[in-house]
Amino acid sequence: MKVIDVGQEALQAQGEVMQRVAMRIGRRIAYFVIAAIFGLFALISFHAVLWAFAYSVLHFSAFAAACSVLGLDLLFVIIFALLGTRNVADPVEFEARLRRDRRFAEFKQTLALSTLTGLLIGPVGRFTGKQLFTVLKNIFARR
Repeated sequence: MKVIDVGQEALQAQGEVMQRVAMRIGRRIAYFVIAAIFGLFALISFHAVLWAFAYSVLHFSAFAAACSVLGLDLLFVIIFALLGTRNVADPVEFEARLRRDRRFAEFKQTLALSTLTGLLIGPVGRFTGKQLFTVLKNIFARR
């Protein structure tokens, strides 16, 4: 039964790792979507800057306002793009990976031990044990 328990724990740890990886990928996609939205705003603001520049070359009030909006949008694009490129595992995922690796190692050891036990208790082990018992019985038997 220990083999099944260890195998189930290893699979549960793997499931948790996969769940955390999916959450991390989803978070990254959300950051990229936000960056794309602000990129669209930056493009619209760039058009407004071109319009303001063409409308009033010497009057910087409209131009300065449009440039400040553009600068703010580009700042958000950079922030969310950097957050989207981050690929750091959280502590829970790291712990789950560690637990999974330990359980797989324990599973392999338990499986090897159960195989060895099966050989000793199975037909080969019984035959060898009988032969060994017969040899010992012949050694210590009275003649």
